[in-house]
Amino acid sequence: MRSFECAVVAALLILGVPAAAQTETSLPIAKGFWTNSGTDCGVATNGYIYDGTRWGSVYFYGPNASQGPVGEFQTITATGAAKDGFIAMQLDGVDGAGYFHVRKGFGRTATLRTGAPSPDGIDVLDDELFQCDFAALSPKMKQAVQRFAPSVAVTAR
Repeated sequence: MRSFECAVVAALLILGVPAAAQTETSLPIAKGFWTNSGTDCGVATNGYIYDGTRWGSVYFYGPNASQGPVGEFQTITATGAAKDGFIAMQLDGVDGAGYFHVRKGFGRTATLRTGAPSPDGIDVLDDELFQCDFAALSPKMKQAVQRFAPSVAVTAR
């Protein structure tokens, strides 16, 4: 994750309640682990997870991604249409000007649009994401996904 994204995620997301206690939401993307396009799923050290009720990130940090994992999730309390075909996610406990929007791409791709307050207004960043099969993740990322989002930690789609 780029430092801007890490700052946005760290500032906006906290650990959520267990997924079993939540109502499923609808996003235009499949449940699972998503990482930046161009990143090989087998070496991904960070990514986003949508489990049907929560949105968040799982990542390793430090020299050579040797520390972690960290899981930061928030319950999706509402979704709605946003500009340019994006779907806005209202995250529990997240107020203010920042936002997360997602738009389905072709096949197993999506665009994540994040907006974060800055001294100049709202900084907007679009990231192209790719959905990874759980089986394609590294052993350490598989363990992290199993720990933080067991409902998406499956080997078959």
